Amino acid sequence: MNTWTEETDKIFLEMWGKSSPDEIAFVVNNWHRDKSLSKGDGLSTRTTARGVMYHALKFGLVSSEEVSAFDKQQKSERAKRGHISNKISQIVLQRDNNQCLLCGTKENLTVTHIMPISRGGNSEIENLQTLCVICRKNVHGSEVDFRKPYVKEWCSHCGREHYKNTEQQI
Repeated sequence: MNTWTEETDKIFLEMWGKSSPDEIAFVVNNWHRDKSLSKGDGLSTRTTARGVMYHALKFGLVSSEEVSAFDKQQKSERAKRGHISNKISQIVLQRDNNQCLLCGTKENLTVTHIMPISRGGNSEIENLQTLCVICRKNVHGSEVDFRKPYVKEWCSHCGREHYKNTEQQI
């Protein structure tokens, strides 16, 4: 299935210059989702803001330099949001023996921030650790480095268990 059809080209051209590439991608993706649901096939194609920019290049609405500048801006914004590249993820997974540091499973692994970006953390290797999806959900926002000694304590305030490192953070 092609992302860009006669119908999505119309959407694209109507929105170009009035909406951001992200907004255009959102509308095009919704169009594809609705079309897929109406057919009942469950298949849907997707595009991104970058895909929208390359489509604009194909139409001659932007130059290749503008697409490159857009890519550079997007990369910078992803870094600010805490995007973890595939290369960095692979390094962290290897360092952590391709297993969850909390439960030891080797399935459904994610690389997560120890100190969240929202609290001043970054996406450097030292601030990343491997957790499975379930453990990540259970410790979300705890800022515990599971590579270091930790304890699990009951919190009478909220009625849940919390993890914390047992050694002082430097």
